[in-house]
Amino acid sequence: MAGRPKKEKPKLISVPDQFEKDEELGLTQMQNAFVWHYTEGCCGSTEAARRANFEFPSQAANKFLNGKDYPKVTKAIKIKQSELREKYAITPQKTGTMLWKISETAFEKGHYNAAVSAIKELNQLAGLNISRSQNLNINANIDSMSSDEIKDRLAKLLGAKDNGPDPKDF
Repeated sequence: MAGRPKKEKPKLISVPDQFEKDEELGLTQMQNAFVWHYTEGCCGSTEAARRANFEFPSQAANKFLNGKDYPKVTKAIKIKQSELREKYAITPQKTGTMLWKISETAFEKGHYNAAVSAIKELNQLAGLNISRSQNLNINANIDSMSSDEIKDRLAKLLGAKDNGPDPKDF
């Protein structure tokens, strides 16, 4: 073989050595293997059937997924997908916990910028920081306006009246 040798791709997940029959859903070993490969095996339906050792993988995959020929397999796939959706869902609680752990480990290792960034994100998640910006499209030539005219124009656009500072503010 010419050229340099190919790198071995790292496995994203570890495949179980043996698949068991699922008595609860009434699946065979191969059907259970198909469900696992299809939902967690990072592959499409035909490749999942191939990995589950079906003789005609494309045909088997189509029959499993059409819902008519093997409704138990379709039901098992839906159950597994909902479990995975719930397991990997992004929630404010999970995000907050993760950010807190990141900030603690970063601080312990001396990565203070990362710790501060994680705390900022955590504060924003909690609603403690509110970033607000406003863009105004003003069609006026500011160069020809006096400072009083600019202040009046801005007050009119922002709906503010320039009565001076309110004594309650102090």
